Amino acid sequence: MTRPPTDATQTSGPPVLEEVTGAVLCGGRSQRFGSDKALQVVGGRTLLARALDSLAPAGERLLVGRAYVGVDARHVPDLRPGLGPLAGLEAALHAAGGAWVALAACDLPCLSTAYWRLLCAQASGERPVCVRHPNGDFEPLAALYPRSALRAVAARLDAGELDLQALLAALDARSLSAAEVESVCGPAVLRNVNRPRDLLAGDPCGA
Repeated sequence: MTRPPTDATQTSGPPVLEEVTGAVLCGGRSQRFGSDKALQVVGGRTLLARALDSLAPAGERLLVGRAYVGVDARHVPDLRPGLGPLAGLEAALHAAGGAWVALAACDLPCLSTAYWRLLCAQASGERPVCVRHPNGDFEPLAALYPRSALRAVAARLDAGELDLQALLAALDARSLSAAEVESVCGPAVLRNVNRPRDLLAGDPCGA
């Protein structure tokens, strides 16, 4: 079983991954995929297992949304079903035992422990840490959020403002360029799987 971090107090220095709460979102309906993509096997492991494995050193791991049998992570149901990933983030922040939450979508099979350690090294204060793509968009579903962001997340949900891009901008997220992250973690690190055709060439991570 995963173990909760021992101290949820926000500290001034960057957290280590072992102090972070890892949370994998599995609340989507997989409409474009046609079946539950969390259970899709790629390279001998499900997409869900891959996402969880990237967070193996985390102080605790949460599975947000659906429950799955045989998963070594604490299940956390959505507090506001049907409101998308922002509601999943709210549930993760609410349940977290640590001061930081590493939030991962289950359809990002190439995330790695090195990726999360890179983000942790950039964390300070109460600013989220994420990757920024060349088009200027943040990557909100492979990002590090301070638990103190819970109030802002809840307020946006109350107001019906579900855009994670806007949330990260409002919280003055610290961002790393995609090129910088890919130079450390490989070019496929943020490759996602939305449709079966994304797997036609085999393992999207190139392994």
